[in-house]
Parts: sequence; structure tokens; C-alpha cells
Amino acid sequence: MFGPYEITLDGRVLHGNVALKEFHIVERDGGCFLLRVAEMTAVPITPALARVLASWMPSPGTLVPDGLMHALRTAKLVAEKTSHDPQAPTEAAAARDAATKESRPDPGAVTNIALFLAQHCNLACTYCYGQKDTFGGGGLMRADTARKAVDWLMAHSSTHRKVHVGFFGGEPLLNLPVLKKTVDYAKAQAARHGKEVHFGITTNATRLDEETVAYLAQEKIVPLVSCDGPAEIQDRQRPFRNGHGSHAAVVAGAKRLRLAFPKLMARATLCGDTDPFAVRRGLEEAGFAHCSLTLASPVLLDGAKADDDPSVREKAAARMLDYRRQEVKAVFAAIAGRHLDPAHPPEGLALLSGLATGEKRHASCGVGRGMRGVSVDGGIYPCHRFVGLKAFRMGGLDDYRFEGLNDYHRAVVENLPQCHSCWARHFCGGGCFYENRCRTGDMRRPDPLFCREMRTLQEDLIAGWCQLTDEERAYAREQIGKMNTGLRP
Repeated sequence: MFGPYEITLDGRVLHGNVALKEFHIVERDGGCFLLRVAEMTAVPITPALARVLASWMPSPGTLVPDGLMHALRTAKLVAEKTSHDPQAPTEAAAARDAATKESRPDPGAVTNIALFLAQHCNLACTYCYGQKDTFGGGGLMRADTARKAVDWLMAHSSTHRKVHVGFFGGEPLLNLPVLKKTVDYAKAQAARHGKEVHFGITTNATRLDEETVAYLAQEKIVPLVSCDGPAEIQDRQRPFRNGHGSHAAVVAGAKRLRLAFPKLMARATLCGDTDPFAVRRGLEEAGFAHCSLTLASPVLLDGAKADDDPSVREKAAARMLDYRRQEVKAVFAAIAGRHLDPAHPPEGLALLSGLATGEKRHASCGVGRGMRGVSVDGGIYPCHRFVGLKAFRMGGLDDYRFEGLNDYHRAVVENLPQCHSCWARHFCGGGCFYENRCRTGDMRRPDPLFCREMRTLQEDLIAGWCQLTDEERAYAREQIGKMNTGLRP
């Protein structure tokens, strides 16, 4: 007998060939919650149903009592339609194919480039993944190379109207004259091609005089400041090349920036036993309105692989997980208080986006697909983090060719060996490819500590989302929609 069927036996209604959708059970805050994985939707369920689902899975020969069948259907867990055509593609295969192709008008389109204006820096950060700031080469980008990069972006952005140019390094303000020429040229080329160009800069904020800040504000070049928090941490981890502390200079630069960018954002890197809560307090005391924290990465440029002491890494990951769980709580508090800012969202809001919108992440970011990093010599890399790693070079501004879907297009979570069956795959997208390469030696294989963090946070988010009122969910969706619209090129 093919397909689901119903029989009556000894006066009892039983159901056969019952197939269930992929799901995950979460127990938090004394409640039980069900995630329907494919639909990216979560609902509260009874503890009784949670117990049944935790210990039982129907097989083709299983007869399901009518009462349980009703509960399964109420939870929308029953896969009502099944295919028995051996030639028909499976649901998983169809999902992999769709994710690989993506719903883009042109899969070869690039809309975001990070220009390495300087593969050199005036700081000597202890954890610099750029091989002490040279990124395997060093130097400053010439104006003609920057112009070629802009032309390349315009030529490869296909029909996309919005494009983004990020100024990166090293410290990009060491090459301010070329930055200014590039902005002028990019605006002119964008107008010529009927596009809208946006700019950003990642800076250590030590070279920000009033004139430079005024220029950034005038050209709407959105800054992200690299700062590791209070003086004792910043000066230890991010000293000047002469060994002197940089905290005072960063705070002074940030103060000038805030006059033009009141909701200034900082990005901090944690090393060793650094306390993320202390870093966050230091950043807030320095006047930053929004903060993003991450653990330091190993250096790949010199051929090194992750060599951290496992016990040190475990403790650091545990501290970071505790911090991020507090961030998730802050997101729900902001939803309850109606004070989310989609232009400068808290870190946990992006993680909530999947539940709120149902949109799946097939990859962690646009690495090797919609984004590229461009080195000072015009080399093209999957993103800014791979710049200088010759094995990952994708060509140059003069010889780049798009020859169909590349390994980055194909490396969607549906195809990744550790991710394709994970219930959380569409929330995280498989992790940062650079971090994966650092931690496991394979960009397609995420770090187990990262996986643990993501699953824990998503379970917190699932439980919190299910406990919101309809009005709170509507508010959250509205704000997340604004956030996502602002992020899309």
C-alpha cells in the first residue's frame, strides 16, 4: 500500500505510512517548543507531545493512533504528500539545487568589494591575522588600481542597482589621498551606470582629525571602529608599533567621529582570557553606541593552523556563549520595550531574522559570491579575510573570468558534510569560511565550538520567539524587515 492510509481496528482509528517533516524540540523556561526546520517556524507544544517526539519516529510499518495523529497535524508536522516516483528528485536534492543556483538574476554578480588601500598599519595588534599587517605583501594601493577595482565592480554587478565599496586594511587612512580619489571616481561611475554606491570604512580611529571626520561625514562613508574596550585591554592587544598604548588616541578619534556619526559602532576582538562583559563596558564608556565582539582567529598567512590550547579555547568559547546569550535576552527586552533600532541592531537581532521572516541562510555571507576582497596589487579574493592567501586568489582585476558557479556557490549548507542534516543549518549558513579553514583545515567544515554556540543561541531564540505576543512579533518583523532592507545591496 502506497501513501498514507487510515484503517479501523477493534474500533480504533489508526493511520499508516505516516511521514513527519523535519523538526527539532526545544525545552526552555519550563516550556516545550517545536521548530519545523524546512518552514523556519516555531510553535509551543505540550510536554506530552514533546516526550513522544523525543523517543519515537514513525516508520512505514508503524500504525499511529488517531489522537496522536490529530496532535501531529495540529502541530503541522505531518508530511501530507509523498512521492513514490523513483525518478522524481528528492526534497533534499531539490533544496540543494535551488540553494546552489540561488534566486539571483545573475549568480556571477558581485555587489560588495573591500579595497585594501593599505596592507600596512600603524598598530601592532597581537592577534593580527594579516601576518603583522602585511597580508603577505604589504604596501599601499595606487590610485589607478583603485579605479580599476571600481570599474571591475561596475562591470560585474550585473543589473543590481546598489553596490558597496568598503575601505579596508591594515589602516586605510594611511592612504587617505587614494581613498578620496576613489570616492570621487566611484560616484561618477555609479552615476554613469545608473547605480547607487555606498561606502564604508574599517578604521582603528587613531588618524582621525577634524578634517578627515568632516570628509567621512560629507561623503557618508560609514565607519566601523576596531577597538578592544578598556585601556588595559586595548593597550595590551592593540599597541602602536612603538609599543605605546593606543587607547587614548582611539577614544579621541571616536569622540570626533560621534559628532558626525552619533550611533558609532565598534568591533572588538577577544584574546585569551579576555572578559567580553569587560570589553563591552569599556566600549560603552568610550561612547560607542553599538558593539560587535568576536574571538581572535589564528593566522593562516604563515601556514599556521589553529594551535590554541584546547582548554583555553573552550573557556573562551564558554565566556563568549554566556555573553551572546545575554545579548539574546537584550533583543527580547528591546522588542518588549519597542526600542529596536534597525539601523544599528543588537547582535542577536540578525540571528532572530530567520524565525521572523522564514528566510533561509544557505551560506553565512556572500564570500566568493556577491562579495570580494581586492589586494593592493589588484588581486581578487573571496573576501577581505582571505586577502594575501595565494591559494584562494580568484584572479586579478585584469584577468578575472567568471566561468559559471564556483566552489563558493556550491558550498551551501545543503551540500556541506556536517551541516546538511543539522536542524540549525538555515540560521547560521555554515559559519565563516575563513574561521572554518582556521579551525578545522577545511572551509566547508565548521568549528564544533561555533556549532555549539549557534545551536544554543537559536534554541534560546526559538523559546523567546514562541513566548512573544502577536503584537510583539509584528513589531519585531517590521524592524527586522527594515534592518534587512538596509543590509541588502
